[in-house]
Amino acid sequence: MAAERKQQGCTEAVCVGELRVDLKTKKVFRNGAAVKLTPHEFALLKVLVMNRGMVLTRAQILHAAWGYEYEGNSRTVDVHISRLRRKLGLEQALQTVYRRGYRLSEQDRDFSQQPDE
Repeated sequence: MAAERKQQGCTEAVCVGELRVDLKTKKVFRNGAAVKLTPHEFALLKVLVMNRGMVLTRAQILHAAWGYEYEGNSRTVDVHISRLRRKLGLEQALQTVYRRGYRLSEQDRDFSQQPDE
């Protein structure tokens, strides 16, 4: 599970790569610039960052992010994953695990030199 990076300048946020995800205010920053996400996109991102390094199935994502039950043919998760990759530059970090689901890599970057928004 992801932990808050207080020692790295993220007091109410989780930092992943060039992203700073503020869980309290539901704001996302990429390289210090705010990125606008829909409520569904933010909910998905929160599930992914809080479970970094773990493979999550579509069913787990649907239930954890939005409270949906998986019906076996939903492409909702795939569409939202694609949008997050594009908006947040997560093409490499947000991985598709063949026949299993998705995983957000665990690589962090030191955010101690950036001011808190």
